[in-house]
Amino acid sequence: MTVDTINVCLPKGGAMEPLCALFENIGFPVDGYHSENRTYRPGLTGLPARAKIMAEKDVAIQVGVGNYDIGFCGTDWVQEHVTRYRAARVHLFKPLGLDKKELHVCTSLNGSLQSVEDLQGMREFVTLVSEYPNIAEGFAIGKRLRKFKIFSAWGSVEAYPPEHADAVILAAYDKDSLREKALHSIRCELESELCLIVNRRSIVEKDLSSVLNFFSDA
Repeated sequence: MTVDTINVCLPKGGAMEPLCALFENIGFPVDGYHSENRTYRPGLTGLPARAKIMAEKDVAIQVGVGNYDIGFCGTDWVQEHVTRYRAARVHLFKPLGLDKKELHVCTSLNGSLQSVEDLQGMREFVTLVSEYPNIAEGFAIGKRLRKFKIFSAWGSVEAYPPEHADAVILAAYDKDSLREKALHSIRCELESELCLIVNRRSIVEKDLSSVLNFFSDA
């Protein structure tokens, strides 16, 4: 009988360390998943599966379109993807309770904009910069900002206000770290943690149990 190959995508960056610790704790047989790996192709010993390491923000996209069956990423990136692509086939299989953080809407710590109401009252365009442009757009529409512009940036969005942005949306582990970056949180838009996600079609068409069973009690 032919056994389907399960395609797994693993995040690099800050999510790697807590995920590695979880894999070791539950005995998940991944080999070569660490920051020194330059091949981006760790092994999955004894499983009918293959894995690839990629940027965390790409994991939800790749699972959503069906290029991969299983992935690990923050719920922030899942939300960023499904906010734009409502029909994405991403199923949040299990939260893992790791790498918990929050997405905050922030303005300059010492600026004149100190609340959501201040943004709502602006007659000029409100400029928002974020690594999460879809979430930023959802915030602007949901809060009924009169006019707004969204700019996508990758990293260091804290440097934009007040000269080049009215507000930014970024992830933080605590509010103290925001103040250290001269930012003032006017809203916590989302809470995030690492999770295991699967493609909805793969759940139906493939037997994913050889991988998923490792995380049933994780």
